Amino acid sequence: MAKKILVLPGDGVGPEVTSSAVSVLTAVAGDVVDIMYSDIGSSAFEATGHCLPADAIDLATDADAIIVGTVIDQASDRHHHNPVRTLKKQLNLYTVVRKFFPLCDWIGSKGVDMMLMTGNPDSLLNISETESLDGVTTQKFLSNNSCKRLFKKVMQTAEAKGRRRITCVHRVTAFPMSDGLFLDMFYKEFAATDILVNDMEVELAASEMVMNPSSMDILVSTDLYGSVLAGVGAGLVGGSYLTPMGSVGDTVGLFEPMHGPRPEMADKDSVNPTSAILSAAMALDHVGLWKEAEDIRVGVRGAYASGWTTPDVGGSLGTSAFTKAVIEVVKNLERH
Repeated sequence: MAKKILVLPGDGVGPEVTSSAVSVLTAVAGDVVDIMYSDIGSSAFEATGHCLPADAIDLATDADAIIVGTVIDQASDRHHHNPVRTLKKQLNLYTVVRKFFPLCDWIGSKGVDMMLMTGNPDSLLNISETESLDGVTTQKFLSNNSCKRLFKKVMQTAEAKGRRRITCVHRVTAFPMSDGLFLDMFYKEFAATDILVNDMEVELAASEMVMNPSSMDILVSTDLYGSVLAGVGAGLVGGSYLTPMGSVGDTVGLFEPMHGPRPEMADKDSVNPTSAILSAAMALDHVGLWKEAEDIRVGVRGAYASGWTTPDVGGSLGTSAFTKAVIEVVKNLERH
């Protein structure tokens, strides 16, 4: 039975990068996937009056995996709710997964092959702010059960991917109770495994990622530090436009580029779609199409190795030409 993959293009460069991702995905797995479409974000609001339409929710509930583009987040509006974040919450996607690996010898640092797994901010560490006349009070709530659920997913991933070291990243010196709980539960959950485990304060972990990246395998943290570590990891491999990410739960997974909507670049055939294409590969991994997922990664690496890249990484190809280059590499794989 074909795997159901829902595509939500979104705003800004979202439609372009998701179009590239779907083109590559269908080139390698078109006969075993069923692509469905809806929309999300400002473009969906203009068409339906809702940033997250009901049909998008219905299709997402029925999908095996979801590929999302980018949305314009109106963070300055306190009454606005990011529709992608809302969808993740409704689908109970409690773990965020980011992968960092170099695509060629001339971009990024050597020896990088790491994963960063963090709790979804709406399921693990809830942070609220309250205004008063004197300022703002920030409160954190860390759930015991959410910690266990995250660590279980990390263990499953490590075992499935053959990863041998897990590093818990925290800041116990600043938050002895909440981060202390996170660290204690980490060691309890991994007490019976033969996987190597250790922990680091976040500033040391960031330093080690840069100075000794090959020592890092899987890093697990709360989202509070994960977003910063994600920036470090992306910088090690060439930037957020080269980095895939996904949010997973017990069944469905949602996969998206790490970069933002960049509306000023929309419809100019100039954005780098690599992050979205690699995120589509993660979607295929999630639904069990591992060979097809690896073919996409090999195709992207092959295009980069040949110098067929977009201007942001030293090339001259536009979005559509780069996509065609990746597909051509994949087709050559099939011929051989």
